Amino acid sequence: MNRIAAVSFAVIAGLSVTGTAFAQASSNEGQWYVGPRLGPLGTDSDRVAIDNNQLRTFKGGFDSAFYGLEAGFQFTPEWGYRLYYDYLRGDLENADSATGQVYGVDLLYNFTESVYGSIGINNTELGDISNRFLRVGAGYREQLNNNWQLFVEGGVQQSDGDLTEFLLMTGLRYYFGKSASPAPAPTAPAQEAAPVDSDGDGVVDSKDRCPNTQPTYKVDEYGCVMYTNETITHELMINFAFDSAVIPAGEKDEIQDTAEFLKEYPQLDIRIEGHTDSIGTVEYNQGLSERRARSVGDSLISDFGIEQERVSTVGYSENRPLVPNTSPENRAKNRRIEAKMSVTKEVPVKEDN
Repeated sequence: MNRIAAVSFAVIAGLSVTGTAFAQASSNEGQWYVGPRLGPLGTDSDRVAIDNNQLRTFKGGFDSAFYGLEAGFQFTPEWGYRLYYDYLRGDLENADSATGQVYGVDLLYNFTESVYGSIGINNTELGDISNRFLRVGAGYREQLNNNWQLFVEGGVQQSDGDLTEFLLMTGLRYYFGKSASPAPAPTAPAQEAAPVDSDGDGVVDSKDRCPNTQPTYKVDEYGCVMYTNETITHELMINFAFDSAVIPAGEKDEIQDTAEFLKEYPQLDIRIEGHTDSIGTVEYNQGLSERRARSVGDSLISDFGIEQERVSTVGYSENRPLVPNTSPENRAKNRRIEAKMSVTKEVPVKEDN
């Protein structure tokens, strides 16, 4: 066991001295790997084993050693996973030793090209006693060549029975499907081609992230259309005859335009406000203003297919005149319904002509 611990510490010390002796730009994305691993395990002081039908304690410190195999897959440059199996042997107090096995799975995350972290679960069986652990760790790796990678790793595991144990390990990984790229044959210097702007937006193709933009629109430095916020407003106003809530002939086109606006922007609702002039009592005019608003709302629903829950109406009697009720002409202007809707949307910025 002491020999294994010495090897693990020697590897860590050697990597800290050599630094980037084996470093090279490498991406293992989409690659499977397999390889051996070994190291010491420091068992918890509360861990016991069964030996000849008796409970035994461990010697303490890094009193156990393991060796085994791991296999994994790097599915993105950052994320990967591995499966592993380790054979385990520990030194007991007043007895020979206890053996066991560990099998588990880890999720790996690469912080840099050399430094990674791990988290996973395993089942550790030692001395005929089995525990399930959550294990976290951190490691350092060096790419020796296109296929082989050396790594050292430290970790801590916590069981569901409050056992806390530490481990160190070192190992090798062989990545399948990677081969050295042949050196390119020397070629004569190529003449630099003139930059091309295929869509004529003023940004060359090598920098154009949005090809085939229309030449009538402004583009940014990457050749993508620039947008600005534009507020679109629609207003509806219909005047009514004296003491009437009947929609006048010829006003259906205005209601149809409003319905088309509502269909174009389904996120909008409409609130129709009814009004009267000052002739008559406030109470009578209140009902008249409400009937005028409802008649337009009903037309939007029944004639043009607007959903009922999107249409609301309210009457204000004679309390909100558009102009003073001082003449027949002004009173005619006040006999009305009103509705106003606004929406803001992104529109492309056109080139200045």
